[in-house]
Amino acid sequence: MPVIHRHSGFTLLELLVTVSIAAILMAIAIPQFQTQGLGASRAQGGRLLMAALNQARSEAIARNTTVSVCRRNYFTTGSTPTCAIGSGKWSQGWIVYRDTNGTVDTSEPASADDIIGVFDPVGRVTADGSGDAFTIKLSATADTPVVQFGSNGRAAQSLNFTLCDNSGRLKDSRRVEIALSGYVSLRAISTADTTGACA
Repeated sequence: MPVIHRHSGFTLLELLVTVSIAAILMAIAIPQFQTQGLGASRAQGGRLLMAALNQARSEAIARNTTVSVCRRNYFTTGSTPTCAIGSGKWSQGWIVYRDTNGTVDTSEPASADDIIGVFDPVGRVTADGSGDAFTIKLSATADTPVVQFGSNGRAAQSLNFTLCDNSGRLKDSRRVEIALSGYVSLRAISTADTTGACA
């Protein structure tokens, strides 16, 4: 009698059940990974903004002159980064530069030699803002395009920057606070405060 060998393997039903379970687990896991990625990007943006402001303050004291941080005109075609004075958003990055005349105009920074640091956008940004991952809300008497530090390290005005998630996945936010003394701090704010600051 010939010997019949049985080959073990998966039945079609077992394979379908396994694929279904894997699809369900992926559907649960992917949004969590996206939320973690958004949270990490926002936290990094807050740290970078705080670092730029502290750098500007230190350079103002060291150079005994006014040093400014402006929102960057990220979509400009020029070889030298420029400030977005008339329009633009802080979410498109910022520039730390030596302010030779202490006034804010559309020619900032006046020279490439005045640039101290250039920072890229927080997360994803688009020219019209419709696809931005984050919005940086500026809490001030006016939507100022520039933060200035004098040679004594003091800020021209006290300001708050709030980093808001445009997707709505993150329930809390980060706030960078600048005191008149020039001291810069970063802190998390509650969901209730986020709703008020980011509305």
